[in-house]
Amino acid sequence: MAGQSQWGQETRDSILDKLSTGKSLREICSAEGMPSESLVRKWVMQDEDFGAQYARAREAGMEALGDEILQIADSQEGDVLKTEDGREVVNHDAIQRARLRVDTRKWLMSKIAPKKYGDRLDLNHSGSIGTLSDDALDARLLKLLGKAGAASAAGGEGEAVKAKPAGEV
Repeated sequence: MAGQSQWGQETRDSILDKLSTGKSLREICSAEGMPSESLVRKWVMQDEDFGAQYARAREAGMEALGDEILQIADSQEGDVLKTEDGREVVNHDAIQRARLRVDTRKWLMSKIAPKKYGDRLDLNHSGSIGTLSDDALDARLLKLLGKAGAASAAGGEGEAVKAKPAGEV
């Protein structure tokens, strides 16, 4: 593969190891001595073995993000501040920041691995669908047309329902 020779297996293993801990490819590749993001993505597309390893590392990274979510949610660090007079005050900024961190990780996980972490959609139909014969459907249609005032034109039965002016109740 073109361009791969300057980056040894050790570099590729390091990238996969860091991905599996939940680090982003951007963060990994921004470190000194690492290949560019685009080169790593090229390796994923061109090298089947590396692509499979990359996918497994990303999956492990999602598990790591799940663990981080629990850690962030369970941590109470910074949630309460002590004022100069010794009173304890709720630190709403810290709580909001923790919420943002959790929500961002959940969103990312749902986008990278939607089958595993995305919202479940129940597309099962639990009702029943009744069918009408052509004759029954025609009779129903004629009756409705008659109520709509189109009885004489369509040969329908029933009486037209007179509409009330907009101001009447």
